[in-house]
Amino acid sequence: MLDKKHRLNIADEQLDGCTLCGNLCGTDRRAGGISICGAGPTAEVSHVEIHHGEEPPLSGTNGCGNIFFHNCSLSCVYCQNWQISIEDAVAKQSYTASQLADEMLRLQEAGVHTLGLVAPTSHIPTLVPALYRARGMGLYIPVVYNSGGFDTVSGLRLLDGLIDIYLPDMKYGTDEVAQVYSGVVDYVATNRLAVEEMLRQVGPLTLDREGIARRGLLIRHLILPGGMADTIDVISWIARYMPREVPLSLMSQYAPKYQAAEGFFPEIERKLTQGEYDYYLAVADELGLTNIYSQDLESALVYAPDFTREHPFETR
Repeated sequence: MLDKKHRLNIADEQLDGCTLCGNLCGTDRRAGGISICGAGPTAEVSHVEIHHGEEPPLSGTNGCGNIFFHNCSLSCVYCQNWQISIEDAVAKQSYTASQLADEMLRLQEAGVHTLGLVAPTSHIPTLVPALYRARGMGLYIPVVYNSGGFDTVSGLRLLDGLIDIYLPDMKYGTDEVAQVYSGVVDYVATNRLAVEEMLRQVGPLTLDREGIARRGLLIRHLILPGGMADTIDVISWIARYMPREVPLSLMSQYAPKYQAAEGFFPEIERKLTQGEYDYYLAVADELGLTNIYSQDLESALVYAPDFTREHPFETR
C-alpha cells in the first residue's frame, strides 16, 4: 500500500496525464486539456443528496449521503443521471479537497449510515486528499465508491485503504454492446480487472449487527431489455471468478432515458418485463449466486431521478 505522501503525489500527477479510467486519454487536465469525460483540474459536483434508494445495507433507515460528481467516464445512451453525468442540465460546482472534505463531514453529521461517491473516477486527484483530510477531522462512516466499473487498476490503487465499500457496475458481458451503448472500447477486460482489484482491497461485503455494510464489495448489474447487456456473460463470470460471499445487485429498474428514449435505439426503448427479470434471477440461482439483491419492476419509477428538482428522487 502506498504511503500518504507518495499517494498524494501520484494522484496529483494524474492531472498532467490522466489514466484513471479505461479511456486512457492521457489529457493534461491542469493545462486546460479536454479529456474524454470533460474533467478539469478540480472535482465538479452536481448534486448532494441523502438517498434512500441504494441497496438496504447502504441506505439502512437513515439513508446514504450521496455526492454526485460530474464528468462520467462513460456515455451511456440510457443513463438515468444524464442531466448531471453527461449534460449540464443543472448547475455544477467546483470543489477543492478541503471543501469536499467539509461536505463529507456535513453528511455524516446529518446521520447517514454511509457516504456515497457517485461517478467519482475522474476526480480521484481531489478525492484522495479530501478523504485524508476528512478522516483526520473525524469521518468514520463507511465510504462507498459507486462507479460505472470502468476504472483502471492503477487509479484504484490510489484509493487502497481510503475506500471501505466498492459498488461497481458490471454493465456488459461483451465489448460490442459496451461500444454501442456506452461509447467505450475494452470495457469488459477493464471492468473485470477493476472488480478483481476492488475485491483484493476490501474483500466480500460484511455487515454489522444492524445489517449496515461496513466494508467490502457489492456488484451491480442493470438488466437491459432483450438481454442486450449480455447479462448471461456477466452473471457467468461473477459465478466463476467471485467468491460466493460477494453479493450481486441484479437491477430491474431500467427505463428508457436520454437518447434511448428518443428513438435512436428501438431495441431498448421499453421497460423490462417480469418474465425477463425472473429468467435472469433463475439463471443466477442456477449458477449458485444466492446472495442476490433484487427489485420490483416498479423500481423503474421509484429510482428515476429528475435533477432539476430540489429532491430528484422524490416521486411526484
